Amino acid sequence: MFPRRKRQVGNLYIVSVFVLVVMGFLGANLARIEWSNSDSLTRDALGTQAWFAAHSVNELVLADMYPLNASAAVLTVCTSIQGGTYTKAGELVATYPNCGTVTVECHGVDNSSSDSNLDGYYRIKSAVVCGTGINQVQRTQEMWVRE
Repeated sequence: MFPRRKRQVGNLYIVSVFVLVVMGFLGANLARIEWSNSDSLTRDALGTQAWFAAHSVNELVLADMYPLNASAAVLTVCTSIQGGTYTKAGELVATYPNCGTVTVECHGVDNSSSDSNLDGYYRIKSAVVCGTGINQVQRTQEMWVRE
């Protein structure tokens, strides 16, 4: 009626191997989730840094277009940006760690429509790239100014 004791020998080994395998899979999945969280945090931080760098470039362009105690130089600065001679943006972005590439564009707003209220408006667009490899992010900011 009662099972023999000799037949139940070794069940502890099967249970312990099962527990070790399950714990191994659980540990591997938790490590993968932790890596994913770290990767997304890195991209988030680099994206924020690139966004603020692009914002700083736009503010630098505005400071040059509208200098203190001087007349506005919107067309002059916009022309230097289009000609590729505007190097201040690259120098500014070089001060940000992990950021290196900056693109600044300045164009007059197309007044092909019959709306004459857009005369004298310019569109400034800056794009900054931060990070390297798989963690490289780009953020772009655009603003309009009036001459």
